[in-house]
Amino acid sequence: MRPAQAPPDKFGVVLVLLCVGYLVYALTAAPWAHWVVPAVYLAALSFAVRTSRPGPRVRRLVRVLLAVSAVVVAGALALLPRDAAIGVLDAVLIVLLGTTLAIILGRVLSGRDVTLSAIAGALSAYLVIGLLFANVFGVLAWVMPEPFFAGGQEADQQSLQYFSFTTLTTVGYGDYTAASYPGRGVATFEALVAQVFLATLVARLVASFRRPGAPPEQGPGVAPGPATAPGPPGTSA
Repeated sequence: MRPAQAPPDKFGVVLVLLCVGYLVYALTAAPWAHWVVPAVYLAALSFAVRTSRPGPRVRRLVRVLLAVSAVVVAGALALLPRDAAIGVLDAVLIVLLGTTLAIILGRVLSGRDVTLSAIAGALSAYLVIGLLFANVFGVLAWVMPEPFFAGGQEADQQSLQYFSFTTLTTVGYGDYTAASYPGRGVATFEALVAQVFLATLVARLVASFRRPGAPPEQGPGVAPGPATAPGPPGTSA
Protein backbone atom coordinates (compact mmCIF):
# COMPACT_ATOMS: atom_id res chain seq x y z
CA MET A 1 0.00 0.00 0.00
CA ARG A 2 3.02 2.32 0.11
CA PRO A 3 3.11 4.30 -3.15
CA ALA A 4 6.91 4.45 -3.27
CA GLN A 5 7.07 0.70 -3.84
CA ALA A 6 5.10 0.73 -7.09
CA PRO A 7 5.69 2.58 -10.37
CA PRO A 8 3.02 5.22 -11.02
CA ASP A 9 0.13 4.84 -13.41
CA LYS A 10 0.40 1.13 -14.22
CA PHE A 11 -3.30 0.89 -14.90
CA GLY A 12 -2.68 -1.79 -17.51
CA VAL A 13 -2.25 -4.28 -14.66
CA VAL A 14 -5.54 -3.16 -13.10
CA LEU A 15 -7.25 -3.62 -16.46
CA VAL A 16 -5.86 -7.16 -16.78
CA LEU A 17 -7.05 -8.08 -13.28
CA LEU A 18 -10.55 -6.79 -14.00
CA CYS A 19 -10.65 -8.75 -17.26
CA VAL A 20 -9.64 -11.89 -15.36
CA GLY A 21 -12.51 -11.40 -12.92
CA TYR A 22 -14.92 -10.83 -15.78
CA LEU A 23 -13.80 -13.96 -17.63
CA VAL A 24 -14.01 -16.19 -14.55
CA TYR A 25 -17.67 -15.33 -14.01
CA ALA A 26 -18.36 -15.49 -17.75
CA LEU A 27 -16.90 -18.96 -18.20
CA THR A 28 -17.93 -20.84 -15.08
CA ALA A 29 -20.50 -20.94 -12.31
CA ALA A 30 -18.45 -23.28 -10.11
CA PRO A 31 -18.36 -22.54 -6.37
CA TRP A 32 -14.63 -21.78 -6.48
CA ALA A 33 -15.34 -18.79 -8.71
CA HIS A 34 -17.00 -17.02 -5.76
CA TRP A 35 -13.66 -17.21 -3.95
CA VAL A 36 -11.43 -16.29 -6.88
CA VAL A 37 -13.35 -13.27 -8.18
CA PRO A 38 -13.38 -11.32 -4.86
CA ALA A 39 -9.67 -12.03 -4.47
CA VAL A 40 -9.03 -10.66 -7.97
CA TYR A 41 -11.07 -7.53 -7.24
CA LEU A 42 -9.25 -7.03 -3.94
CA ALA A 43 -5.96 -7.19 -5.83
CA ALA A 44 -7.25 -4.73 -8.44
CA LEU A 45 -8.25 -2.24 -5.74
CA SER A 46 -4.93 -2.64 -3.94
CA PHE A 47 -2.93 -2.07 -7.10
CA ALA A 48 -5.12 0.87 -8.15
CA VAL A 49 -4.40 2.55 -4.82
CA ARG A 50 -0.69 1.87 -5.05
CA THR A 51 -0.42 3.32 -8.54
CA SER A 52 -2.79 6.25 -7.96
CA ARG A 53 -0.81 7.51 -4.95
CA PRO A 54 -3.69 8.94 -2.89
CA GLY A 55 -3.30 10.63 0.46
CA PRO A 56 -2.58 8.76 3.71
CA ARG A 57 -6.20 8.89 4.86
CA VAL A 58 -7.40 7.18 1.70
CA ARG A 59 -4.71 4.53 2.00
CA ARG A 60 -5.67 3.80 5.60
CA LEU A 61 -9.34 3.60 4.63
CA VAL A 62 -8.57 1.16 1.83
CA ARG A 63 -6.48 -1.02 4.15
CA VAL A 64 -9.43 -1.32 6.52
CA LEU A 65 -11.80 -1.94 3.61
CA LEU A 66 -9.63 -4.72 2.21
CA ALA A 67 -9.37 -6.46 5.56
CA VAL A 68 -13.06 -6.17 6.42
CA SER A 69 -14.14 -7.26 2.94
CA ALA A 70 -11.93 -10.34 3.03
CA VAL A 71 -13.32 -11.38 6.42
CA VAL A 72 -16.95 -10.75 5.44
CA VAL A 73 -16.67 -12.63 2.14
CA ALA A 74 -14.92 -15.60 3.73
CA GLY A 75 -17.44 -15.76 6.57
CA ALA A 76 -20.45 -15.44 4.27
CA LEU A 77 -19.30 -18.13 1.86
CA ALA A 78 -18.35 -20.48 4.67
CA LEU A 79 -21.31 -20.04 7.03
CA LEU A 80 -24.38 -18.72 5.20
CA PRO A 81 -26.76 -20.53 2.83
CA ARG A 82 -25.92 -20.17 -0.83
CA ASP A 83 -28.45 -17.45 -1.73
CA ALA A 84 -27.65 -15.33 1.31
CA ALA A 85 -23.90 -15.80 0.79
CA ILE A 86 -24.11 -14.66 -2.83
CA GLY A 87 -26.21 -11.67 -1.80
CA VAL A 88 -23.65 -10.62 0.81
CA LEU A 89 -20.87 -11.19 -1.72
CA ASP A 90 -22.61 -8.90 -4.22
CA ALA A 91 -23.00 -6.19 -1.58
CA VAL A 92 -19.31 -6.38 -0.66
CA LEU A 93 -18.26 -6.27 -4.31
CA ILE A 94 -20.38 -3.14 -4.82
CA VAL A 95 -18.32 -1.39 -2.14
CA LEU A 96 -15.01 -2.69 -3.51
CA LEU A 97 -15.74 -1.84 -7.13
CA GLY A 98 -17.22 1.54 -6.23
CA THR A 99 -14.07 2.43 -4.30
CA THR A 100 -11.89 1.21 -7.17
CA LEU A 101 -13.88 3.31 -9.63
CA ALA A 102 -13.51 6.46 -7.52
CA ILE A 103 -9.76 5.99 -7.11
CA ILE A 104 -9.14 5.30 -10.80
CA LEU A 105 -11.22 8.26 -11.97
CA GLY A 106 -9.57 10.53 -9.43
CA ARG A 107 -6.13 9.64 -10.80
CA VAL A 108 -7.09 9.78 -14.47
CA LEU A 109 -8.89 13.12 -14.20
CA SER A 110 -6.09 14.72 -12.20
CA GLY A 111 -3.32 13.63 -14.57
CA ARG A 112 -1.78 16.24 -16.83
CA ASP A 113 -0.46 13.94 -19.55
CA VAL A 114 -2.63 11.60 -21.60
CA THR A 115 -0.65 8.39 -21.91
CA LEU A 116 -1.46 4.78 -22.74
CA SER A 117 -1.62 4.13 -19.01
CA ALA A 118 -4.23 6.87 -18.57
CA ILE A 119 -6.31 5.36 -21.38
CA ALA A 120 -5.96 1.94 -19.71
CA GLY A 121 -7.22 3.56 -16.52
CA ALA A 122 -10.26 4.95 -18.33
CA LEU A 123 -10.98 1.55 -19.86
CA SER A 124 -10.61 -0.02 -16.42
CA ALA A 125 -13.17 2.43 -15.07
CA TYR A 126 -15.55 1.54 -17.90
CA LEU A 127 -15.18 -2.15 -17.12
CA VAL A 128 -15.70 -1.48 -13.41
CA ILE A 129 -19.01 0.22 -14.19
CA GLY A 130 -20.33 -2.93 -15.88
CA LEU A 131 -19.09 -5.18 -13.08
CA LEU A 132 -20.49 -2.84 -10.44
CA PHE A 133 -23.98 -2.80 -11.94
CA ALA A 134 -23.92 -6.59 -12.28
CA ASN A 135 -23.56 -6.80 -8.52
CA VAL A 136 -26.25 -4.16 -8.01
CA PHE A 137 -28.59 -6.36 -10.03
CA GLY A 138 -27.51 -9.29 -7.89
CA VAL A 139 -28.50 -7.48 -4.69
CA LEU A 140 -31.86 -6.55 -6.24
CA ALA A 141 -32.45 -10.18 -7.22
CA TRP A 142 -31.61 -11.20 -3.65
CA VAL A 143 -33.89 -8.76 -1.82
CA MET A 144 -36.89 -8.72 -4.18
CA PRO A 145 -39.54 -11.43 -3.66
CA GLU A 146 -40.36 -11.78 -7.36
CA PRO A 147 -37.94 -13.10 -10.04
CA PHE A 148 -35.54 -10.48 -11.37
CA PHE A 149 -35.91 -11.43 -15.05
CA ALA A 150 -39.23 -11.17 -16.84
CA GLY A 151 -38.78 -14.57 -18.48
CA GLY A 152 -38.19 -16.30 -15.14
CA GLN A 153 -34.52 -17.10 -15.90
CA GLU A 154 -32.23 -17.75 -12.96
CA ALA A 155 -30.47 -14.59 -11.83
CA ASP A 156 -27.03 -16.10 -11.32
CA GLN A 157 -23.69 -14.34 -11.67
CA GLN A 158 -23.25 -15.29 -15.31
CA SER A 159 -26.67 -14.06 -16.45
CA LEU A 160 -26.48 -10.86 -14.38
CA GLN A 161 -23.04 -10.01 -15.73
CA TYR A 162 -24.23 -10.69 -19.27
CA PHE A 163 -27.32 -8.53 -18.71
CA SER A 164 -25.20 -5.73 -17.24
CA PHE A 165 -22.75 -5.52 -20.12
CA THR A 166 -25.41 -5.78 -22.82
CA THR A 167 -27.09 -2.88 -21.05
CA LEU A 168 -23.81 -1.00 -20.63
CA THR A 169 -23.03 -1.25 -24.33
CA THR A 170 -26.69 -0.54 -25.23
CA VAL A 171 -26.83 -3.73 -27.30
CA GLY A 172 -30.05 -4.96 -25.70
CA TYR A 173 -30.55 -8.37 -27.29
CA GLY A 174 -33.87 -8.77 -25.49
CA ASP A 175 -33.23 -12.29 -24.21
CA TYR A 176 -32.91 -10.95 -20.65
CA THR A 177 -35.24 -8.20 -19.42
CA ALA A 178 -35.77 -6.87 -15.92
CA ALA A 179 -39.25 -7.70 -14.65
CA SER A 180 -39.73 -5.02 -11.98
CA TYR A 181 -39.43 -1.26 -12.08
CA PRO A 182 -36.41 -1.12 -9.73
CA GLY A 183 -34.46 -3.39 -12.07
CA ARG A 184 -35.59 -1.48 -15.13
CA GLY A 185 -34.71 1.84 -13.55
CA VAL A 186 -31.21 0.71 -12.59
CA ALA A 187 -30.67 -0.75 -16.08
CA THR A 188 -31.71 2.52 -17.71
CA PHE A 189 -29.42 4.47 -15.41
CA GLU A 190 -26.51 2.18 -16.31
CA ALA A 191 -27.07 2.84 -20.02
CA LEU A 192 -27.10 6.60 -19.38
CA VAL A 193 -23.90 6.43 -17.35
CA ALA A 194 -22.18 4.46 -20.11
CA GLN A 195 -23.11 6.96 -22.80
CA VAL A 196 -21.94 9.93 -20.74
CA PHE A 197 -18.72 8.14 -19.84
CA LEU A 198 -17.84 7.24 -23.43
CA ALA A 199 -18.88 10.60 -24.87
CA THR A 200 -16.83 12.61 -22.40
CA LEU A 201 -13.92 10.95 -20.64
CA VAL A 202 -12.76 8.22 -23.04
CA ALA A 203 -13.30 10.33 -26.16
CA ARG A 204 -11.39 13.22 -24.61
CA LEU A 205 -8.47 11.03 -23.58
CA VAL A 206 -8.17 9.35 -26.96
CA ALA A 207 -8.39 12.69 -28.79
CA SER A 208 -5.70 14.22 -26.55
CA PHE A 209 -3.35 11.25 -26.64
CA ARG A 210 0.17 12.01 -27.82
CA ARG A 211 3.07 9.60 -27.89
CA PRO A 212 5.89 10.42 -25.48
CA GLY A 213 8.45 12.59 -27.25
CA ALA A 214 6.12 13.48 -30.13
CA PRO A 215 6.01 17.21 -30.98
CA PRO A 216 2.76 19.02 -30.18
CA GLU A 217 0.38 19.48 -33.06
CA GLN A 218 0.25 22.93 -34.65
CA GLY A 219 -3.00 24.81 -34.44
CA PRO A 220 -5.19 25.40 -37.50
CA GLY A 221 -3.96 28.04 -39.89
CA VAL A 222 -0.34 27.85 -38.75
CA ALA A 223 1.85 26.82 -41.62
CA PRO A 224 5.39 25.61 -41.03
CA GLY A 225 8.03 28.21 -41.79
CA PRO A 226 10.08 27.87 -44.98
CA ALA A 227 13.37 26.13 -44.67
CA THR A 228 16.39 28.41 -45.00
CA ALA A 229 18.84 27.08 -47.51
CA PRO A 230 22.49 28.09 -47.26
CA GLY A 231 23.49 30.71 -49.80
CA PRO A 232 26.22 30.27 -52.36
CA PRO A 233 29.80 30.89 -51.33
CA GLY A 234 30.73 34.54 -51.12
CA THR A 235 27.19 35.84 -50.48
CA SER A 236 25.84 37.25 -47.25
CA ALA A 237 22.45 36.57 -45.70
